Amino acid sequence: MKNTEHKGGSCAMATIETQYRQVGEGQNVVEHEPVEGPTLWLETPDDVIEFVTGDNVEDTIVISRGGSTTFVAPALTAGVKGLITLEGTKECHLGIVSREFGIPCVMSVAFKEGITTDQGETIPANGTIVRLDTTTMPTASVYVKE
Repeated sequence: MKNTEHKGGSCAMATIETQYRQVGEGQNVVEHEPVEGPTLWLETPDDVIEFVTGDNVEDTIVISRGGSTTFVAPALTAGVKGLITLEGTKECHLGIVSREFGIPCVMSVAFKEGITTDQGETIPANGTIVRLDTTTMPTASVYVKE
């Protein structure tokens, strides 16, 4: 995929490879066009309640620990842009719900870089712009915007 930028009569080509850097890969739940948005780590039910009652739900890609973490489901029904989990498979609760709602979801992602959670996992910092490429099965890629 290439984007073309016109600057003062000249045409500069920029590829996805120069705009984004791959930071993870996981199981693709549903084929979907790529989506991009800021991330938010949802670790507790209180985090989810605060998130779904706030602004920018539809623009956010949420990250949760497990695919069987049912408390994250309200974020999906509220219309998040995408979901990333650190554990689980497409047969897990969040995989099934994301597929039903047509929300891009990448599960069991092991991030190559980011911040460290209290339990020692690596995730992108809240607000990091990521791109989910869920156009292929059975795997999907997670990129950060440069």
